[in-house]
Amino acid sequence: MGWNSAHEIFNPVAKALQDTGADDTTKRKVLGDLIGNLQGNDWDTEDESLEDFLDDPAIVQAFADHDVHLSDRRCCRRELGIGPREALLRMRHEDIEEDDMARAVDTFAHHLADQIREDTTVMGEAGDQYALLYADLIDPEAQR
Repeated sequence: MGWNSAHEIFNPVAKALQDTGADDTTKRKVLGDLIGNLQGNDWDTEDESLEDFLDDPAIVQAFADHDVHLSDRRCCRRELGIGPREALLRMRHEDIEEDDMARAVDTFAHHLADQIREDTTVMGEAGDQYALLYADLIDPEAQR
């Protein structure tokens, strides 16, 4: 039988760490240990707590470290240390909303455009002009 009230332990601790300005490493370690212990006591509603803290990548990563993900994988694009391409690949799931996927694609396109802009220094002068033009064309955030 599962334990579904462990969020009453986890959520206040996570909130206190946020409120006190704990750094990401501390949040990931403390909450990761707590998640592991609560899972050891048969916590079966971790996803509900994860959903409450989707705005904090360190907390999302603590859950990911313990194989806790939302069924629609919205959490994956918020994990620490992954780039837009990896986030997009992790979102390949039938339950992903179209708006979420569109945002992920736009984020990836913006990332590619930024990479092109950074790489223009190794191209010649003519290459710079074309590269910047192409970067602006694929970047959903570019001024048109």
